[in-house]
Amino acid sequence: MSVCTPDTVEQAVSHVLVSVDAAGNISCQPAELDVSGSNVLIVFALAARDWVFPDSGAIVVANGGTQFPIPAWTINNKQAALLDCDTAAGTFSYTVTVQHTSSGQRKSLDPTIKNQP
Repeated sequence: MSVCTPDTVEQAVSHVLVSVDAAGNISCQPAELDVSGSNVLIVFALAARDWVFPDSGAIVVANGGTQFPIPAWTINNKQAALLDCDTAAGTFSYTVTVQHTSSGQRKSLDPTIKNQP
């Protein structure tokens, strides 16, 4: 088994669009992201006025194990990334957190990533 690092990412990239409506409700499209293969880069794009990804903790996978051994990182206030390393099948919950630019209020949502064998 090879070591998973951002340098070993192949051509596989998956995208999640994160939105926040006027009432402050977060949604992710897709709500359940299907991923197959290893070393898949998942890029999260935030399309919301007055909301940004925090500098850290924008995307968190609890108990990611060998699937997600590298913590997600915030690329800029509208993009974050996560590396899905392993090919093990399973469903993984993750938390998306956004922050209101003027109030500092944080809101979170818990969608899922479903790894296909």
